Amino acid sequence: MKAKRLLGATLAAGLALGAMTGTTVAEAQGKKAGKAEQAPPAATTPPVTNKGIVLIPRVRDPKGKAIAWGMDYAQVASVINKVIEESYAEEFKKTPTGPQQERLEAKIAQDKFEFLQRRVDFGTTPTSIDRTPLKGEYTYNNGEAMLTYERGTTKTYFFFIKKRLWKIIDERTLGQGSKSGATFTEALSRLVTLYGVPGRVLQADPDNGRENTEVDWKDASTHLRAVQRGDTEMAIILEDNATLGNLDALRSNKATDDSGIDPAVAAAVRKGEPEPPPKQDDKNKKK
Repeated sequence: MKAKRLLGATLAAGLALGAMTGTTVAEAQGKKAGKAEQAPPAATTPPVTNKGIVLIPRVRDPKGKAIAWGMDYAQVASVINKVIEESYAEEFKKTPTGPQQERLEAKIAQDKFEFLQRRVDFGTTPTSIDRTPLKGEYTYNNGEAMLTYERGTTKTYFFFIKKRLWKIIDERTLGQGSKSGATFTEALSRLVTLYGVPGRVLQADPDNGRENTEVDWKDASTHLRAVQRGDTEMAIILEDNATLGNLDALRSNKATDDSGIDPAVAAAVRKGEPEPPPKQDDKNKKK
């Protein structure tokens, strides 16, 4: 009953989710709790979870080192190397010694090597990442970078600022058989049950950089955002609270160009083009 009450509160607060999920959140709440409840006022800060938020991916070995905020590239890679080894553990056991096992060992070594090779630095040159849903999660010319861990169709992105880990984005597929849930509403219900408190619902606001509706929580060190990316996809975004509180100072180079392009990037694009004609006011001043 407690989980149902918590879910009802979250779903009632998230009436805006209806347009994205194909059914109103109030309807979903009615199915879960048996009746609709009036939506409470929107919260100004994310609620604090009753259970600590664990960074992902997790190493199954209880003695293994876990992902932690502030790690550098090599430290994150050392954890991912262990995750890669664990992902091949069952296959390795079934593989006979000899050439087949050697080929599998080579594949594991290649996966470890490729993790660091996938690094993307957000310097002054635009990247293809700008054409993905990740746009808006980083800035240019502020010492930011990203590493990607792929396993099957799932991807986890690690974001760094000043060479330190501060954000993790885990992309997940929704549907029957998915560990996250068949729908975004079901995924939210599982998060409510896990964290023991309704999340704060933030409606999509493209003008302010929020392309999709989000539901968020936090604990002492981490801010979690659950983001819907269509009917069959979602993302779990984890952010370091300490970095968030200092983000404006860390991102000292601001993009001021009206087009949304970093001024240095815009200048590089314009290089070699003829100068634009002077404004009318400038002509008048010269007369």
